[in-house]
Amino acid sequence: MFSPKKLIALAAGAVITLCASLTADAASYRYDYNMDGVSDSADLQALGDYLLGRGTLEKDAYDSGDLNGDGKVNVYDLILMRQYNEEFSQKAPKGMWIASGYDGVRYFWWNGDKSLFCPASTGVSTDFTFTQEGSSLSLSLSTGGTAAASIKWLSDKSFQLNWSGTGTETFTYYGSYKINTTYDISGKYATSGKYGERWFVIDKLSGDHRKAGSNDRSYFSYFFDSGDLVLVYRDGSISKCGFTRIDRDHFTVTWPNKTTEKFTRRSVEVKDGITYINGILIANKTYALPESYAPGGLTSETNAAYNEMKAAATADGIPMWICSGYRSYSYQSQLYNNYVARDGKEKADTYSARPGHSEHQTGLAMDINYADDSFLGTPTADWLAKNCWKYGFIIRYPKGKESITGYKYEPWHVRYLGKETAKLVYESGLCLEEYLMITSKYS
Repeated sequence: MFSPKKLIALAAGAVITLCASLTADAASYRYDYNMDGVSDSADLQALGDYLLGRGTLEKDAYDSGDLNGDGKVNVYDLILMRQYNEEFSQKAPKGMWIASGYDGVRYFWWNGDKSLFCPASTGVSTDFTFTQEGSSLSLSLSTGGTAAASIKWLSDKSFQLNWSGTGTETFTYYGSYKINTTYDISGKYATSGKYGERWFVIDKLSGDHRKAGSNDRSYFSYFFDSGDLVLVYRDGSISKCGFTRIDRDHFTVTWPNKTTEKFTRRSVEVKDGITYINGILIANKTYALPESYAPGGLTSETNAAYNEMKAAATADGIPMWICSGYRSYSYQSQLYNNYVARDGKEKADTYSARPGHSEHQTGLAMDINYADDSFLGTPTADWLAKNCWKYGFIIRYPKGKESITGYKYEPWHVRYLGKETAKLVYESGLCLEEYLMITSKYS
């Protein structure tokens, strides 16, 4: 039986030839002689014991340990392994890595003097530079701080950093992606598409999603790479998706299987029986106001916006006045019951709201000039359709959207949303129900 020194001496003549096969792509080699899931120096001892007859190798370990590809695991593989270990111990991380450990999930993009990291919990990236001597790393942060750590490679796509005085993080390689935190898509979203309605809850750079009506969640973290959305799930799987921003509240995701899903920001809050979606007070056939809700008139903000709009219309030679503004719950009840008595419930429901479901009760809506079909095609109707959004209003029940809003086309009925939101809804070409992805149907 040869000693380890003798074995190495016998192989010396073949070292140059063998080492020539260990190219710059040495990290592509895999070996795990002791089957502990890690390629490290402990495997060197395990291989030595096997060659000296002091141990055995399982088939998987034997197959993965043939580093020079000659069909055998022998002293030549031991030589390559020692050289690989020496080079590997000097290796510096490069590319996109996701760290998990004492500080939650963090993204690291290692690229010498252009490196950066970003905690998934905050979405705020920090630039840094680093130097390496053997297994010791020194980081200098753009914020002025410094950090020191020792690196231990577990494989060519996994390593650990033991931060001095802090804790340990395990890093997993995810390719040559570069972290991009330009887009903040935090929020609650409902989706539509092939998968039906799903809910996504996104906070900074992490989130979860579930099918509507289910509590089974899939958790992920994410980042952007050159405009593409990259989702990393807890099981290590990764989805690189196309991403298109539509406006503040909408975007689409095209999944790897080419299926496109539309995301609509939709945060629902109910306070004192009143439903707010994305901060917008909602009253329609699905969402009702309590009888006690009674602002007593148009809100001051709505009234000021109307006065501004009327002044602009007057300057353009357009006559404008309010023929119906705020209505109380009881007054709406009287109106609705009168319409039902005259036209029947089915027809009345196409043009009049049941008590508690009328936008007029919100103090945010009004009818302009004439609340009937005589208003259609008038100069005021045309001006309103083209300009009301500039003052924070929308045509609440647009033409062609009757099956969605639940009401006939009413060019005279405007609803105040504020200038920013009204502009978004107007430019989208959607009615409010579509914009918020909500229904308007009596239960």
